[in-house]
Amino acid sequence: MSVIIFYKILFVIGAYLLGAFPTAYIIYKLKKGGDIRREGSGNVGGTNITRTIGPVAGIGTIIADMLKGFIPVLILYFIFPDDLILLAAVTVVAVIGHDYPVYLKFKGGKGISTSFGVMVGLCSLPFAGFENAIWLRILPPFLILFTWLIVFLASRIVSLSSLAAAISTPLSFYFARYPLPIVIAAICLSILTFIAHRDNIKRLIKGEEKKIKRKGA
Repeated sequence: MSVIIFYKILFVIGAYLLGAFPTAYIIYKLKKGGDIRREGSGNVGGTNITRTIGPVAGIGTIIADMLKGFIPVLILYFIFPDDLILLAAVTVVAVIGHDYPVYLKFKGGKGISTSFGVMVGLCSLPFAGFENAIWLRILPPFLILFTWLIVFLASRIVSLSSLAAAISTPLSFYFARYPLPIVIAAICLSILTFIAHRDNIKRLIKGEEKKIKRKGA
C-alpha cells in the first residue's frame, strides 16, 4: 500500500470520527445533565435541542453539526483537491458518522445539518473537475434550502421538509452539472436521510407527525 493511499484511508476515518462527534448529546449534558436520547423526540440533533432547551442552543447545535461536514471538505481541498472519488467518499462518510456515531453506540442524529455543511463546502470551494460556472456551482445549497423552507412554511413539519430537501439534493447537483462522483454522493446523502427518517415517515403516513407551532398559536 502506498503512503498516499494510507493517508487517504486515514482521512476518510478522520471524516467519520469528526462527523460522529455528538454535538447535541454534549450540549444537553452540559446544560441539563441528562441524556438527550431520553428527552423530546430522542433524536441527537438540533431540532430536539431546540425543543428541549431552546432556540439559541438549537441554532448553536445546527451550526456545529454543519461544521462537522464542512471542515473535512475544507481540509481535503488543501490536501487532495484533484481526487473527486475521495471527495465523494468523505462527503458521505462524514454524514454516516453523524447518523451512526461510534461514541454513542452508533445511535445518532438524522444528518440534515451535517449534510448541508458538506454541501456548502462542495459548492464554495473550486475543486478540480468543477468546471461549471460559479453561479451553477453555488446553486445546489440555495435550491435545497429553498425547498426545505417552502415545504416547512406550508406544513410546519420539520421531517417532511427534510425529506423534500433530500429529494431535491441529487437533482440540484445533477442540474448544476456536477461530476458524476459528486452526484452519486448526493444520491447517497438522500438515501441516508430517508433511512434516518424511517420512523418519521411512518408517522407522516399515519398523520401523527408533530408540527412546529407558530408563535402565539
